[in-house]
Amino acid sequence: MINESFDRNGKELISAKDVIKEETALIGKQAGIETMILTFSYKLIDILKEKEIIEEINEELKLGSAAGYSLVYRIKNTDIGVMLTGIGAPLAGAMIEELKALMDIKNVVVFGSCGVLEDIPEGRIIIPDEAYRDEGMSYHYAPASDYIRIKNADKIAEIFEKENIDYVRGKTWTTDAFYRETDTNRDKRLKEGCICVEMECAALQAVCDFRNVELYQFVYSADSLKGNWSRRILGSMEKDVRLVYFFVALKIAESL
Repeated sequence: MINESFDRNGKELISAKDVIKEETALIGKQAGIETMILTFSYKLIDILKEKEIIEEINEELKLGSAAGYSLVYRIKNTDIGVMLTGIGAPLAGAMIEELKALMDIKNVVVFGSCGVLEDIPEGRIIIPDEAYRDEGMSYHYAPASDYIRIKNADKIAEIFEKENIDYVRGKTWTTDAFYRETDTNRDKRLKEGCICVEMECAALQAVCDFRNVELYQFVYSADSLKGNWSRRILGSMEKDVRLVYFFVALKIAESL
């Protein structure tokens, strides 16, 4: 049963340290980056490179698999890193595991799009404060429960208030199966207070809690699942809009 998957005392058969070469880990530690901004958008990475906001640290500092690799970048004149991560709990969660092994990161700022379950305008920033665990990864990092608390939601809200960044706050529904988001399940989550749906939040919180990494995650409303599905701005944002969300993430990173 999935609710019996968490094994606090068992020995891991493979760890992130096993897949990171010692010489690469040494380069990673020497980079001096403790806070990493993760984005799911390759378009944003291209924009940041084009505008020379980020720079490559070392060609050896990259993570990935047979599906492709992502380089570790530094925001120029800072000790804040930026990386492209894969979409979904397993890929994004593994990225945090490997970044911990590679660079011993202390903070991760993650942002990406979400679908909204109620009337929230497109492009609105949302701070999740609890995540419904409708995925598999979190059950290997935390005891079974319906929801996991997003523990730094209050801190993000404080930063946004200070910076006059408009936002809404509420529960999120984390699921692996975006083509199986049914009307029945949507209505159940709505009754519990969920206002949006995405693919990573619950798992990333569980991974970060287990590995003693501080997670700071926000999402922005793209498509809508209220009534019939509406694409709205999903996948079609302009460059300048993508940069807006990046600079919001940067405000968080700079405050840590």
